[in-house]
Amino acid sequence: MDISKKLPLLVIGKAVKPRSFSNVKSLPLDYRANKKAWMTSSIFVDWLRKLDSKFFIQGRSVLMIVNNCPWHPAVNGLAAIRLDFLPSNTTSHTQPCDQGIIHSFKRHYREKIVKMFLSDNSNGESTTSNSSAFHVFVLNALYNMQWAWARVSRETVTNCFQHAGFNTPVSNPTQTQTV
Repeated sequence: MDISKKLPLLVIGKAVKPRSFSNVKSLPLDYRANKKAWMTSSIFVDWLRKLDSKFFIQGRSVLMIVNNCPWHPAVNGLAAIRLDFLPSNTTSHTQPCDQGIIHSFKRHYREKIVKMFLSDNSNGESTTSNSSAFHVFVLNALYNMQWAWARVSRETVTNCFQHAGFNTPVSNPTQTQTV
């Protein structure tokens, strides 16, 4: 709720290994793929188990509040994460990400893309011909997303959680943390 432990983004794309990933040893964030670039139950469970293992090693106990939808199933056997599902009829008014976190992230991402576009076209060439078309490759997009996510401020996240009805995060590190 206060982004003291901001998680890396999970990005879901269509290509398992996009061309821009060749010769890349590591990615700036978590990347998965499926035909429609949608969240699936298996992607969610794999991501959650990886996160649970990381939190367990760190000695953390985390309450994760999750949207109640078919691709977010209950997961048994988690050691460090407790899932709490929002009610089925939950509106976007009670979901912190919908209160401005996503908007802030997209604003920063678009800012980065516009700056790249302007820099790419600063030589004065026309962007109407195919030879000088502006392209953002998947790997560049991932780095831009990481950049944008890092710029979503603590104040934005805290205000969005409060606006959605969540209380101020607990300051005692031995208590359960909300991520």
